[in-house]
Amino acid sequence: MKEHRILVAGGTGHVGSQTVRILLDKGHFVRALIRTPDQKIQGLKGAGGTLDYAVGSLEDRGSLVKALKGIDTVVSSANGIIPSGKTMSIKAMSTGGYEDFISAAEEAGVRHWVQSSVPTWTKELTVPELAGKRLIEERLERSSIAATIVRNPAFMDVWMVMAGAMQATSNHPHATTNRPYGFMKMWQGLVGNLVARRGVMLAPGGKTHGSAFIASNDVAQMMAGMVGKQASYNRIIEAGGPEWLTWAEVAELLSKHANRRVRPVTMPGWVARMGQMMIAPVAPSAASILALVHLVSTHQPRWEAPSAVDEFDLPRQTTLAEYLEQNWSDT
Repeated sequence: MKEHRILVAGGTGHVGSQTVRILLDKGHFVRALIRTPDQKIQGLKGAGGTLDYAVGSLEDRGSLVKALKGIDTVVSSANGIIPSGKTMSIKAMSTGGYEDFISAAEEAGVRHWVQSSVPTWTKELTVPELAGKRLIEERLERSSIAATIVRNPAFMDVWMVMAGAMQATSNHPHATTNRPYGFMKMWQGLVGNLVARRGVMLAPGGKTHGSAFIASNDVAQMMAGMVGKQASYNRIIEAGGPEWLTWAEVAELLSKHANRRVRPVTMPGWVARMGQMMIAPVAPSAASILALVHLVSTHQPRWEAPSAVDEFDLPRQTTLAEYLEQNWSDT
């Protein structure tokens, strides 16, 4: 296998950090873009390859130019949905930030770009993350760089916690739901123990509503697995999970670990949408999270296990039952 020199943006995030580990284990040179010199990626003990760090951000084009020196591939999962600190707005990141990033990569001679993205939806302009990712996709489509877009549905790592099962928090050191973000901490404080203590879970859209839930590590496997594969160039990969589950089926799985019957309680999409509009003027990031709740409440992308798993010889995907077995903790 040819060694690639890869810049990973979002490397200290949940998907990005796992992508870095996979790329290192494949023997690649990986440079992680970090915002401050003290940031490091945890969980890399025993990894192969070569790891380097570059301090920079999408707000500083000069830092991007330096970070891209000698790089032939970019893998990006950087986003501002659940920030771990002060960051750009989703709109600024998706327009000016990524515009500078992609143009700098073009000038640096980058040949391949792998970008994490989101499902399409008729109302996606109401969801900042979806609208922003679509702008990035459009910019990459106009680029001279061969691009691979990996669109994934709801992360089981995140939505089990959002639904009221804090005991299902991922044990990964960079788990999204462990970030020190006020709104998420407030949400978890209000609903985090509903499953264990009350025997109920929030079901966006209702018990018959569902999703092709996917584990963040499976998205990381897909992102890393596209690197250097010409068959993935200029393609959109619909990265569905291994099974499509309703919230009623999710509740059954949670019941086995909570040792009590868990019943889904409907969270209507209009509630999330109203909350989004009310909070947007004062807390845009929190509004973006509620917009995603509205999406999950309203849209059901019925993806099956993606053919890309077989086509690119990727590892078998993790089911929700397996994820809960690996991560459930009663403490």
